[in-house]
Amino acid sequence: MDTTKRGSFQGQIETVLRMSLSDLDLRIKKLFPVLRVKSHLTAAGIRRWDGYAPIHLMFVLVTLAFLKITSVHELMKQGVSSFYQAHKDTFYRFKNGEWGWRPFYWRFIRHLGSKLTWSETRNENCFIIDTSVLAKRGKSMEQLSYVYDHTQRKSVNGYELVALGLITPTNFYPLDFCHRFSDKRHQQARDAVPLNPTGSLAKRIGEARALTKIELAVKLLKEALAKGIAASHVLVDAWFTSPKFCQAVRELNLHAIGRLKNGKTRYLYEGTWLNLSQLYHALKGTLIKDPQLGCPVAAVSVACRNGVEGIIVFVKGYKEPEAESLAGARKNPEPKWAAIFSTDPMLSAREIVKKYILRWSIEVFFKEAKQRLGLGKEQSRCFAAQVYSTTQAFLRYSILAYLLDKEPAHGTIGTMFHQIAQEAGAITFCDRLWDYFSTVLRRCLETLAQFLNLGPEFRECLDAVAAAFKHVTPLQGCET
Repeated sequence: MDTTKRGSFQGQIETVLRMSLSDLDLRIKKLFPVLRVKSHLTAAGIRRWDGYAPIHLMFVLVTLAFLKITSVHELMKQGVSSFYQAHKDTFYRFKNGEWGWRPFYWRFIRHLGSKLTWSETRNENCFIIDTSVLAKRGKSMEQLSYVYDHTQRKSVNGYELVALGLITPTNFYPLDFCHRFSDKRHQQARDAVPLNPTGSLAKRIGEARALTKIELAVKLLKEALAKGIAASHVLVDAWFTSPKFCQAVRELNLHAIGRLKNGKTRYLYEGTWLNLSQLYHALKGTLIKDPQLGCPVAAVSVACRNGVEGIIVFVKGYKEPEAESLAGARKNPEPKWAAIFSTDPMLSAREIVKKYILRWSIEVFFKEAKQRLGLGKEQSRCFAAQVYSTTQAFLRYSILAYLLDKEPAHGTIGTMFHQIAQEAGAITFCDRLWDYFSTVLRRCLETLAQFLNLGPEFRECLDAVAAAFKHVTPLQGCET
């Protein structure tokens, strides 16, 4: 590995930001030192690679999304290679390295949480767990397997992501994730062979192979609690809501709230074991319209066979929004009623429904992270790069959410993203335009010196003029 000490790396974006244009403020640049990203990288063992500091490489890769650049390959095709010293191989080696991205991101998100005082809203904070499929077109990527995608209603080649997030009174923040592999995979799929058998990447691969989705979800919750993240409830969809999962959540001194499937699971009600459909028909005459929810509800206390006690809230006419709708895809008919289970006896039926609705924030996260922040778009065959890419998408979203908490007037993550993208695009265009004119002027002076043979004195003057260009801040603008 080349460890030669070189000059400070200046990517295209960082070069522009160094000018400190008075009329353009790229907040991502300012947030990196505020959120101590460099310190978190160093503490996680992510240090200088091939002569370039990780903070600079990561800053360029993170900010590419705001310039609408999807990959390093596309960055190299933009014709702006004069703005950075590192070659594309340096970026690829950085992404493919077996770095401790989980320790890094936990350090980052804990520091961010301390700045936003999450501990003061413990009773209002909720953990949210959900899964998402990252489909891939390649066949020879490491650790690819066939996973079921409920949006397409079929199995696809890719990765299944189990994600943990935190919803606060002001915003949603992704906390951690695990991959999960199935036993079925394409014949060209390859196994990743980590260089460090006890490192972070090897642990991720081991847990993805050995643990079920429920076991991965419980593992993520334990990790979050161990890191000091404060919350009172865990919100999940119908796939996770089961007596076994609720029991595991209660053992962590948390309460579970989730939608129930109309399946074979039976609940004890007034000495009789009834399934969900039988229980609804026994209680549908007691449904009363809630003025705030706008639909009839009824609540009943039940017990599960494993001893978990809770409340089932029946809601007639409840509909969930669609996270992703495929054009021409057949839609499942909406059920006439829904059942939401809670292990917290202190909550009313209205409060249980309202808290469960907060679960939708993780669906919004998946959609926006896939459409705008590069989640699932990594094309590398290396599984380590897939882990980095997912961490990078989580980091981008958390930064945007943090900015939104500090500047709530922007309204949504999408609005914040578009504003930053416009600023980054404008400032990058100004820099490229200035570089063009300064290059033309220098070439003209060099050509003049060549034909007129003006001697070393003129050469010194030319170098002084060229050096002066580097310290000029172009296109300052004015009030008009």
